[in-house]
Amino acid sequence: MRLFAQVAVVGVMLAGATRAEAQLPSVQQVYDKFATAVGGRAAWKPVTGRTEKGTADITFAGMSGSYERYNALPNKMRMIIDIGVVKIDQGFDGQQGWMSQGQGVQPMPAEQAKQMAESVPDGAAFLDPTRYAKAEVVGKEAFDGIDAYKLAITMKSGQESVEFFDVASGLRIGAINKTPAGEVRVTYRDYKEFEGKRVATKVIQGTAQGDVVLNIQAVSFGTPDATVFKAPSGGE
Repeated sequence: MRLFAQVAVVGVMLAGATRAEAQLPSVQQVYDKFATAVGGRAAWKPVTGRTEKGTADITFAGMSGSYERYNALPNKMRMIIDIGVVKIDQGFDGQQGWMSQGQGVQPMPAEQAKQMAESVPDGAAFLDPTRYAKAEVVGKEAFDGIDAYKLAITMKSGQESVEFFDVASGLRIGAINKTPAGEVRVTYRDYKEFEGKRVATKVIQGTAQGDVVLNIQAVSFGTPDATVFKAPSGGE
């Protein structure tokens, strides 16, 4: 009789676990809700480029400055953070990556350059989970106090990350990116609408030294001039 009771308890526990697992959405469902929350795939698909401007707070150094970021399809990027005493300038011109922190132009780290080199077909590609080599909804847990679906991601470049999506709103609210230097925690907050598309206007990047907070004040869509993506000749 005792053995039967133990078996029955195990059966109830397994049934409960199965029900909990069944309640998790699929990766596609998570991304469908995310797409709707940020304005819809139809609004994002025609986007060929993007420009962001705002401020950057280097919290662990007590410094602030200007922030600019430019993107263009299929894989061009440039980001500049100027805090006066030093200017962080990095980019990818479509073939090679580079970075400068006041000591001349240096090659972008190989792993980062490999990721940047991946071609992006259209502006809605970030809303398509099939771009990943592997993706799985692994559970539901709190991220910064908000109930979120947790997704384990492996990119085609081989980089692994974990993403968190607000259960209620569908918005992506965080990510933990695994890099050779360690894990980088990113928090997305304060989504606002620009030209019919919603963008996180506060992005907090956790580093080993402390947080870097990007406060995005203006976002425009359109392809930036090609000269934007050229590396500075002297590093500054």
